[in-house]
Amino acid sequence: MKLHKKLSDKVEFIGVNVGINEKAEGVKKYINANGLRFQNIFDKDKKIIKAFGVMGTPTNIIIDRKGIIKYIDASPPHNLEKHLSELLK
Repeated sequence: MKLHKKLSDKVEFIGVNVGINEKAEGVKKYINANGLRFQNIFDKDKKIIKAFGVMGTPTNIIIDRKGIIKYIDASPPHNLEKHLSELLK
């Protein structure tokens, strides 16, 4: 969340929940309880994970301004802030 606050004017953060173990109501409670202030999508039909070939959760995906996937993995890059800063150049 700190990174979202720092880069929200330059980077769009979107959380996607596929509801493997949760219903939409439970996800909303989690978002509110944890103060998540970026856009969150509940992908109940799993269209988003299918489009990106996601095999498990969590998965971190970084897409550049041109729509090209620059990073996809179960863990975020070692230095996420540096990685995003490089993409913003």
